[in-house]
Amino acid sequence: MTRRRTVFALSLVCGLLVPGSVSAQQKNAPRAGWISDESCGAQHTKPGRADCVQKCWRGGASVGHPEWKPQRDVFVADEDHAIWMVENPEAVRDFPAAHVVLAGQFDSAKKTVYVGKITAVAE
Repeated sequence: MTRRRTVFALSLVCGLLVPGSVSAQQKNAPRAGWISDESCGAQHTKPGRADCVQKCWRGGASVGHPEWKPQRDVFVADEDHAIWMVENPEAVRDFPAAHVVLAGQFDSAKKTVYVGKITAVAE
């Protein structure tokens, strides 16, 4: 009887640990999407929009809109168009309006991502 309880208890503990590790893997799984800026979000997720994204990153055009403030970098996921704020913007600065595969730490509660690796998708 004690052996059965021990086996049951171990099975229960293992069963509880596995879903937690799977969700952690999904949380950090690579995702395809676009690099954009906070104000434009999904609007500039097309090739050829890099100039606009760069302007928003630095605070607007050099003339005409002095009221614009620099915008934060975002990742727009392909699968659901969710917008994730990039916590380490230096990692994406070479990819304005680019279609990329991004691997990193996604925080669903804060809607942020810390970029670990970024690779441009060949179009």
